[in-house]
Amino acid sequence: MKSINLFISLMVVAVLAQACGSNASEKVKEVKTLNAKAELLTSTIVPKKFHYTGTVSSVNQSTLSTRIMGQISKVLVHEGDEVKRGQLLVSIRSNDIQAKQKQVEANIIQAKAAFKHAKDDYNRIQTLRSSNSASQKELDDITVHYEMTKAQLDAAEKAKEEVLEMLSYANIRAPYSGVITQRFVDGGDMANPGMPLLAIEAPGLFEVNAKIPESEIYKVEKGDEVEVILDACQKPVKGVIARISPSSRFSGSQFDARINLLPSREQRSAIRSGVFAHVKHLKGEESKLLVSEDMIVERGQLKGIWTVSQAGDALLRWVRLGKTYGDKVEVLSGLSEGNQLITSAQGRLFDGAQLELN
Repeated sequence: MKSINLFISLMVVAVLAQACGSNASEKVKEVKTLNAKAELLTSTIVPKKFHYTGTVSSVNQSTLSTRIMGQISKVLVHEGDEVKRGQLLVSIRSNDIQAKQKQVEANIIQAKAAFKHAKDDYNRIQTLRSSNSASQKELDDITVHYEMTKAQLDAAEKAKEEVLEMLSYANIRAPYSGVITQRFVDGGDMANPGMPLLAIEAPGLFEVNAKIPESEIYKVEKGDEVEVILDACQKPVKGVIARISPSSRFSGSQFDARINLLPSREQRSAIRSGVFAHVKHLKGEESKLLVSEDMIVERGQLKGIWTVSQAGDALLRWVRLGKTYGDKVEVLSGLSEGNQLITSAQGRLFDGAQLELN
């Protein structure tokens, strides 16, 4: 009797196990079959995109210095100060030049008096000569004297111009309205000819000094439009290539290019000299494999795209991505033209999931 009950119990357990296994199998089968949509990956013709780097600078910028040696009396401005054209910025002691100026002015007074006297004598002798009351030698002598005094007066006036020019370098003034960007000296310092004192730039007009590799220099032309990416601007700034250096001899196999910026009113206030810039240049066309950004799956530092395998199930392919074109990204490796890409699926995708394509 016990053996019969044991047999019946085993039979019940077997039947229940078979039923549970059948239900689990059906659930697995149900989970693995997903409704999905797919599309074929085809090449797309896009503009060729070139990328350069550079720095922003003001179109009008100057480093102010002097041509004289002397002690700096005052520096009247600091970094960030706005100045007007002709405003006094730096004053250098010029007592010796001022003394020379007074001496030159005295020489001019003396030369003018001598010239006036010689001119009166010249006119008088010339009148007497016309009436044969003076000899030709007297006229020649007074003519020589007249010309000498005139030359001396001219030399004295030129000396005054030279002194005034030297005084202009003792009082450094703003060459145009702008902003002081750097102050190199303080009051009491010694100024020497050619030594930088202040740096000034005119705001509003900016350019990018970009470096172009020699492999791409023949693809760049004056007048080409570009996009300049700046961290301070939410949208790219329009730019135009204004100048291209014909030689890379002094720039390490890279060619210097100047790009004039054409910012909007909102962007203009955000641009500053010295900031880093990315330049995007579209020129020509080429064929690329592009996928939508929302199809990219990120697993740590890896990036993949769900595809349909040859067996018809889901397969995650790891890819290497390149440049961005709007809402699409270039695929450099991992996919080839003709692959089926899964655009959407009803359920969570995993490797080996059976698909029912719509």
